Amino acid sequence: MRLLLALVMVAACSSSSPPPPQPTASSTPLQETPSPTTPPANTTAPGVGQPCAANDLCADGAECVAYYGIAGARGPQFKTCEIRCGADKQCPSGLACKTIADGPGQVCR
Repeated sequence: MRLLLALVMVAACSSSSPPPPQPTASSTPLQETPSPTTPPANTTAPGVGQPCAANDLCADGAECVAYYGIAGARGPQFKTCEIRCGADKQCPSGLACKTIADGPGQVCR
């Protein structure tokens, strides 16, 4: 009886079900994952001077800059899309380098 029970257990443990079917290229469309600098295709990233979008995304050429306002570190932190400028960086055509003292510093506006 023990031998029969042992054979049944071995047979049950060794049988395996077939693996689940793998998706094919035709059955599952590829989802493009946006990179940190590229917004998803179905949204418009914020431009210069606007609050950063989710995941700190900004329009091309701008970066998400974090800073504190006039209250300093005791106040809330702000994040806006900016193009930094200064002696070594020039602003794109149509924008001028300005200093926002209680904000992101030297940025193109």
